Amino acid sequence: MNFMVFRTLMLNCLPRNLRQKKQGEGGKDLPAEAKKLQLNSAEELYAEIRDKNFNAVGSVLSKKAKIISAAFEERHNAKTVGEIKQFVSQLPHMQAARTSLANHTSIAELIKDVTTSEQFFEHLTVEQEFMSGIDTDKVNSYIEDCIARKDPLLKILRLACMQSVCNNGLKQKVLDYYKREILQTYGYEHILTLSNLEKAGLLKLQTASRNNYPTIRKTLRLWMDDINEQYPNDISYVYSGYAPLSVRLAQILARPGWRSIEEVLKMLPGPHFEERQQLPPGLQKKRQQGENRITLVFFLGGVTYAEIAALRFLSQMEEGGTEYIIATTKLINGTSWIKSMIDKLETSLF
Repeated sequence: MNFMVFRTLMLNCLPRNLRQKKQGEGGKDLPAEAKKLQLNSAEELYAEIRDKNFNAVGSVLSKKAKIISAAFEERHNAKTVGEIKQFVSQLPHMQAARTSLANHTSIAELIKDVTTSEQFFEHLTVEQEFMSGIDTDKVNSYIEDCIARKDPLLKILRLACMQSVCNNGLKQKVLDYYKREILQTYGYEHILTLSNLEKAGLLKLQTASRNNYPTIRKTLRLWMDDINEQYPNDISYVYSGYAPLSVRLAQILARPGWRSIEEVLKMLPGPHFEERQQLPPGLQKKRQQGENRITLVFFLGGVTYAEIAALRFLSQMEEGGTEYIIATTKLINGTSWIKSMIDKLETSLF
């Protein structure tokens, strides 16, 4: 079975080749309109780069550009009528590939403008420090600076929630400080948002004397220091070092099984169980040699594209032996998830 994710990308800050120019009266150029691109696995180049780490996309596009350039140069070697006819028959596909390359190169340039910025690097560094367990038990200076600059509230909430999760909750004085600064800076109407995050267990008070996250991180190998983003050998490449917990659990379930991490599973929020269903004799099918086991992974509440990429990577691993089918109630990311919990008080008119 094959599940394809269809995405439509709307680009507003467009490089030149992604701008659709229109001419008005007198031949004058009108303002450029955003161009919509439908991205799905039917497109050869997108299928190749969709699961890559953003740091690995550039080299793939460079190689593809050389291949396409070499293909067009073959026209000089076509001497006979048959060779010319063969080249002409391949021309539509080559032109489509060149257009696709130009589009994805422009998109990559837009992404690179963000990922090479100082702001992105600072933000990523703080996230990686939290995931590594560095300074999670005190007020973070970067979050303080972001609040002082009045950066977007979603950014503040994401970082504060990440620090809370990685520290099994925040100390009373740290939690009170964040709440006070957020309400005084962004408005007291966000008190309901903070309450929603607390109910969800994302921004909470540390009640246990021991932080279980370091044990969970070490046992499940959630953080990998020496990750190869270009040629990955572990699912942690999708987050440049962090292995999605959900996908790591699916990996361990396949081999060696959850019984090997029974104590760690008890530390995770929510119940867990493992049940094996016996099929009637008439429906039992013996797997042929080399045939992969099929596992359905259902995400209630939503799944990120990075988790999908990580599961695809597991399916492609030679020693995996498992094909993963992904089902979910929604496609989400960190921003959309936190945004769904924002609840502003309506201003009453008297």
